[in-house]
Amino acid sequence: MSELRILGKGGDMKISWDSRNETEITAAKETFEKRIKEGWSAFREKAGIKGDKIKIFDQYAERIVLVPPISGG
Repeated sequence: MSELRILGKGGDMKISWDSRNETEITAAKETFEKRIKEGWSAFREKAGIKGDKIKIFDQYAERIVLVPPISGG
């Protein structure tokens, strides 16, 4: 099982998917793409590589972490 972690103000949300289940992949991908369009950043963990920034959903990633946009001030 792979995992999409969404770090937000209201707490963390987790969406899991099996890389062989198209319905689960579609749900995770839609959430990923919506957040990326809103300016969020995504980082992938795959095969021991952590912190690899991505802009395209990777259904084979072990974990993807979405971080909201950070505004300075």
